[in-house]
Amino acid sequence: MGAGVAQGDSEQNTMKGHPQLRDDGVPCSHKFSHGQMEVLAAICNTFVPSLPLEASGLAPNGDNSEEILAKCSMDGISAFYRLDAVTADVPDKVFSDVSTESPEISYFMQDRLCFCFTRLLVGAVDGRPSDGSKELPLPFVQQSLLFVQSILQLVVQPSPRHSRVHEPCIESGTGLGAPSVPGHLSVVEDVARLFAQRMKDFPLLLIGAGLWLLSTYLGTFAMCGLLCLSSRFPFVHRFPDMSLAKREMVLLKWAHSRIPSLQKIFKLCKGYTLFCFYSKVGSDGCNPCWNAIGYTGPAAELPQGDEPGPRPLEGKVVDAEAVGAEGLRSVLGAGGFSPLDEAALARLRALAAQDEAGKTIVGVRCDAVVVGSGSGGGVAAGVLASGGQKVLVLEQGQYFARDDLSLLEYPSMANMYEGGGVLATDCGAVNLLAGATVGGGSAVNWAAAFRTPDHVRREWAQGLGLPLFASDDYDRAMDAVCAKGAVHCSCELESFQNAALRRGCQRLGVDVATIPRNVRGQHACGFCNFGCSKGEKLATSETWLVEATARGALILSNCRARAVLHRATSTSTSAKDREAVGVVAAVGDILLFIEARATVVACGSLNTPPLLLRSGFRNRNIGRHFHCHPVIMGWGYFPEGTGPRGTVYDGPIMTAVSKHLANWDSDSRAYGSLLEVPILHPGSFAGIVPWTSGSAHKERMRKYARTAHFIVLCRDQGAGRVMLDRNGQSTKILYRVQPVDAPNMLQALELGLRSLVAAGAVEIGTHHVDGHTLDVLSSSREQLDDFIRREMALASQSLAQKDLSYPVSSAHQMSTCRMGADPESSVVDAGGEAWEAARLFIADASVFPTASGVNPMLTVQSIAYCTAHSALQKLR
Repeated sequence: MGAGVAQGDSEQNTMKGHPQLRDDGVPCSHKFSHGQMEVLAAICNTFVPSLPLEASGLAPNGDNSEEILAKCSMDGISAFYRLDAVTADVPDKVFSDVSTESPEISYFMQDRLCFCFTRLLVGAVDGRPSDGSKELPLPFVQQSLLFVQSILQLVVQPSPRHSRVHEPCIESGTGLGAPSVPGHLSVVEDVARLFAQRMKDFPLLLIGAGLWLLSTYLGTFAMCGLLCLSSRFPFVHRFPDMSLAKREMVLLKWAHSRIPSLQKIFKLCKGYTLFCFYSKVGSDGCNPCWNAIGYTGPAAELPQGDEPGPRPLEGKVVDAEAVGAEGLRSVLGAGGFSPLDEAALARLRALAAQDEAGKTIVGVRCDAVVVGSGSGGGVAAGVLASGGQKVLVLEQGQYFARDDLSLLEYPSMANMYEGGGVLATDCGAVNLLAGATVGGGSAVNWAAAFRTPDHVRREWAQGLGLPLFASDDYDRAMDAVCAKGAVHCSCELESFQNAALRRGCQRLGVDVATIPRNVRGQHACGFCNFGCSKGEKLATSETWLVEATARGALILSNCRARAVLHRATSTSTSAKDREAVGVVAAVGDILLFIEARATVVACGSLNTPPLLLRSGFRNRNIGRHFHCHPVIMGWGYFPEGTGPRGTVYDGPIMTAVSKHLANWDSDSRAYGSLLEVPILHPGSFAGIVPWTSGSAHKERMRKYARTAHFIVLCRDQGAGRVMLDRNGQSTKILYRVQPVDAPNMLQALELGLRSLVAAGAVEIGTHHVDGHTLDVLSSSREQLDDFIRREMALASQSLAQKDLSYPVSSAHQMSTCRMGADPESSVVDAGGEAWEAARLFIADASVFPTASGVNPMLTVQSIAYCTAHSALQKLR
C-alpha cells in the first residue's frame, strides 16, 4: 500500500488469524440501487477529506507522511486538500490539472475512477464482485461520467489554471483520502453492507428512503432546502451534484435538526462511514491512513513466528454449523451424550411447537444445558461439570483461540460483538457493546475486575430482601472467582490515558485508585477488546470453560437457542406449576432438541429476555428494569513531549479509576458516577468524535494518537426495557438517560475535563455534535470555566430533550430478569431459579437487582457461582 503502510516490512505485515478475523476485501452484497449508491458515495466523500500521501519521488515507505500532512492547507470550507508548493520536496499537485472553473478529467484519472466507480455501481446493481481486471470497462453513460467528475473534485483539490503540473505517480492507497479508494477497497460498499446487514427494519427503511430521496430533485429539495437551488435549469441540484461546501452544510443541518429522522440519518452515515474508512484493511492487514494518524496497528501484539500457540479448548468446542447433522450426532455421541429415543424426542417436539419444515431433527440428553459461555455461563458450566454433571454449553458465537485473533478492529468487531459492534437502542440514542463469541463479554472486555461493592451488597440484602449478598456464601463465591481469574491490583506500567487521568486527579486532590484486573502478571495490551492474543487476560474461555471441558463438558458454537422447553410439573414436591426440561436450538437447517434435568440461561441481558418470551413465559418483569451504566465521554489533546508518554492504544486498557463522584460514602444509596478511560481504536474514535467539516475531521484525526479520553460511567437509577416486536421475532431495546441520572453524569463530565487540564492537556472538548473545543494554553481560568459550563449545558439539554446530539454508550447491560424476593417484582429468586418454572436458572447480568455501579464481570461470575451451586443441589 505504499506510503500508508504503518506496520513495517512485508514480512511483518503477513496477515494472521482466523479467516473471519482477517479483512480480505470480500465483495459485499446489498440491495441499494444505482441512485442510492450514488448518493451514499457523495455522503461518504463529504464526511472523509481527500489527501493523497504518495507523491513523486517522496517517501516511498511513508516515512514522511506526517511532514506532508503538516504542509496541507484548507481552501475555504471545502473538505478536500491540496499540497502546498512551499518546497521542492512537496509537489503542488499529485494528479493532472483540474481547473476550478471548467474541470477536465485527465485520462489517468478518468481511467482509474471509471474503473473504481463502475465496480462500485455494478456491485450495487447485481451484487457481483469485480473480476479484478484493470482494463477500462464499457463506456459510461453521460450521467455516470458527470458523477465521476463530481467525485473527482472531492478526491483532488482543484488547482489554478496555470499551476505547475506533476505527472501522477500514485499506485495505490491514500492517506486521509477518498473513501472509495483506500488501497483499492470500497468503503462505500462496506457502508452499504453494514446498513443492509446490521440495521433493523425501520432504520434500514429510513436510510434507504433518505438515499432514494436525495437521488431525486424534489427529494433533495425536501431534505436539503434552499441549499440545493441553482440558477440553471432545472434549478435544483440532486445531492450528488451539489458542491462539496453545500453538502457539508446539509450534513451539519441534519446533525442539528429537530427532526429525529434527520439526526438519525446523520449519525448512522457519519458513524458507519468513518468507522469503515479507518478500520478497513487490505490483504496485508494495513490501512493506508494509519501512518498519517499515528496508529501502528496490532502487529506488535501478535505472536511472532510460525509456532502454533495454545488452544485451551481445542477439540472441546464444536462448530455445530460446520459439522452438519450427522457430524453433530457423531460428536455428541463421542462426547458421552446419549441420543434421545423417539418417544422422548416426540415429547420435546410437542413442547417446542417449532416450524420443522425442511429441518433435520437431532435429539440429545444431558444433565445440564447452559445457554451462553460468557462470565455467567462459563462459571456455571465449570461449577456444574466439576460437580459431576454432564454439561452441554450452547454459544451463538464462534470460538477464536489465541492464534485465531487478528486484533484488527473491523473484522474483530464484526465477528466477536453482538450486532457486529454497531448495535444501538431502537431510538439510536445509546450505542451498545456486548460480546458474542465463546467467552462472551469476558473475552472482549477491558479486564476490570471489581468485587461487588459493600454498599451495593447492603442495598440488595437489606433493601431488597436478598440475604444471599450479605452471606458468607457470597464472600466465598467472590474469593473463588477472583482466585480463578488471578485478580490483582498491581500495575507497574500505566498507559497514556490512564496516566493522564491519574495525574490529573492527583493534582486536583481528588480520589484516584488502581483498578483490579483479571490478568496474568503485568499484562499491558491495548488490543484486548478484540480478544487476548497472549492468553494473559483470563476470560472464561481460558479458565472456567477449560475446567468444564476437562470434566466432560462440550461446547457447541454457532448454535442459537430458540426456546426453553417446559411442561407442567411432574412431581408434587415442587411449589411451581411448571418445570424446564431442556432447550431447542437452531443450527442452520438443523433443529437440536436437548433434554436436560437443569437448564441454565446465561445469554446476557439483551438476549435472555427474548429467549424467555419466545418460550412462552409471561412474568411481567421479563425485560423490564433494564440498566446499562450509560457512558458519556470527554477528551484532552497532549502534543508529543507533553503529559504522559505513549499513545491512546498502547499499554493496559483500564487501570485508573476515580470514585470521587460515585457517592459511595453518602446517604444517596451511592448512585453516582465513576471516571475511567476507554479504548478507542481509529474506527471507533472517528465514529464518535464530533464532525464539523472535512478539514476539522482531518485535523482531529491527526491528533488521534495523543488524544486522551475519559468515560463517565453512571450507576443509573432510570431504567429501560428489552422486549420483542409485534411479530415476536426481533428484539427491541428501549432506553433513554433519565433526569434522575443526568446531573450525576454532568458533574463527572466537569471533573474529567478539569482533570485533563490539570494533567497538561492543551486542548479539551466533549462529544457534543457542535464540536466545540478550548485551546487551554491561550485561555484564562474564566474562559475555561465558561467553556465547561457551556459544554455541561449542551449535554444537559441533549439528555433532557432525548435527542442524538450527545452520544451515549454502554458496555454493561443488566437487570432485565432481575433477582428478587417475590414474583411480583422479579423474575428469579435468590437461588437464581425462575419463579415460573422449576429447574430453570438464570446466571448472567440480567439477574442484577439494580445496576452494580462498577464493571460487572466479577459480580456476574459470583452470582453465577452461587446459582450453579443452587442448581447442583436440585440435581443431586
